[in-house]
Amino acid sequence: MSKKVINVVLKENIQKLGKSNDVIKVASGYARNFLIPNKMAAVATNGILKQQKFYAAIREEKLKTAKENAKKVKQLLEEIQRFSVSKKTGDGHNIFGSVTEKEISQIIKNTTNIDIEKQSISLPDVKTIGIYDVEIKLLHQVTANIKLQVLPESN
Repeated sequence: MSKKVINVVLKENIQKLGKSNDVIKVASGYARNFLIPNKMAAVATNGILKQQKFYAAIREEKLKTAKENAKKVKQLLEEIQRFSVSKKTGDGHNIFGSVTEKEISQIIKNTTNIDIEKQSISLPDVKTIGIYDVEIKLLHQVTANIKLQVLPESN
């Protein structure tokens, strides 16, 4: 006795099966008894497959636009040689506290009027005055590298 297989479109990411919107072949019992009742998949009819292609084209266009915008932001950020922040210092070159991702995000916003989420900023441990390399992940494949200069605050 051979298994009957059926094509389904996944509605969400399922480990070991595929990602959302993938068309896969699964056993008909698995689809009928588990995937479809739990709204994890839908039977791949001609109408649904056409709809998938339509939405895939829209997603592709949005991704292309987002990537172009991210590259423009990257170019703008890297054109600015360095961003500066002033901090109170103690003995030597040590600063009180540290520089946070939120502060860098605010400095970039004030300088360029571009909103950068603090979660996308990768910052080394900044405890002294000096120049630091900061990495900003704008999109999955687009990363900007900027310099952060920490200066002593003048009284």
